[in-house]
Amino acid sequence: MDLFSQNIQIDDYSTAVRLFRESREGFVKLFNNSPVCMSMTTTTLGKRAYVRANEKFLSTFGYTESEIVGRTSVEIGILDQPESDRVKQLITDKGRLQNDYVKCIAKDGRIVHTISSIEFMEMNGEQYLVSFFIDISTIIEQQGIIEQHARQLEALNKELESFSYSVSHDLRAPLRAINGYIKILEEDFTASLDEEGKRLLTTVQRNALKMDMLISDLLNFSKLGKLPVNKRMIDMNELVSEVVNEFRNTGSDRADIRVGTLHPVKGDRALIRQVMQNLIGNALKYSSKKDAPVVSISSDADNTNITFRVQDNGAGFDMKYAEKLFGVFQRLHKTSEFEGTGVGLAIVQRIINKHGGTITAVAEPGKGATFSFSIPAE
Repeated sequence: MDLFSQNIQIDDYSTAVRLFRESREGFVKLFNNSPVCMSMTTTTLGKRAYVRANEKFLSTFGYTESEIVGRTSVEIGILDQPESDRVKQLITDKGRLQNDYVKCIAKDGRIVHTISSIEFMEMNGEQYLVSFFIDISTIIEQQGIIEQHARQLEALNKELESFSYSVSHDLRAPLRAINGYIKILEEDFTASLDEEGKRLLTTVQRNALKMDMLISDLLNFSKLGKLPVNKRMIDMNELVSEVVNEFRNTGSDRADIRVGTLHPVKGDRALIRQVMQNLIGNALKYSSKKDAPVVSISSDADNTNITFRVQDNGAGFDMKYAEKLFGVFQRLHKTSEFEGTGVGLAIVQRIINKHGGTITAVAEPGKGATFSFSIPAE
């Protein structure tokens, strides 16, 4: 009975051995038609020389069968001597090769990265090595491209951080000069200015202050990439209480701030504190024009993440612009409506990313917004 007249699935070498024992014709079919590279070698001639290779093997490495029969992998050039010695040692140590990486070389010089299995088989009183090779060159190449892009992106990020820091630092000098001249004008020439002159001086002063805030935020943003994350357990009830009391002490106590029982989380306390300052500060700012502003802070947890939410009933925003939220200097409201530099949420996202977490926002114009960030539960 020809076993290969049936629809038999061949998944591994043990199946091949069984089929060979039951039907030599079946083994020949398996060998010739295998979708992976297969070869047979023997030591009959005093060296481990090829006696047979299937079509997949020949097409992958670019040889004809007559070019390899009677020659070793090193003589042909499929393996260099160090790799051949390494494979022989693996077989000696383990009695076989099983799903191990082997670097091969095609006839045209291409490196062929393979996952290989090599087993001993006896046939007609002779002992053979049957080799299976799966070509993973494409996977290796794609991985190399990904790693190269990752290195390039990391280098670009470092350059951008350095550029941001340098630009921000260099802008401080002319800004100090501007503020110095403003102070001189105020102290020595205010009486000489008419109402329009005083208005223009106030405008310059206000824009200089805004520029100083922009520089500070940009510096803080660039520094985040260099800061290490020192993780420890954080009592979030204590941390949020500190932040809320700070806002209340600075006159931001008109809102009804409701804080639930918060889960502890493992993270960098200073950085997570900055996240809560920014999110609570935004919630207070954007709900400040409501008759009865409400800010709610809550959390929940599952086996994977701990999620914190800061919700307000303020101005909200149109969700079609949500992708702009976390960009540097991106604002969804005019400065004349709500002050700010447009860097705070970018800082928040960067901190959460450094903790391996994510941040999202849901909002509706005139009905408030909810910012949620999740940090892995460790």
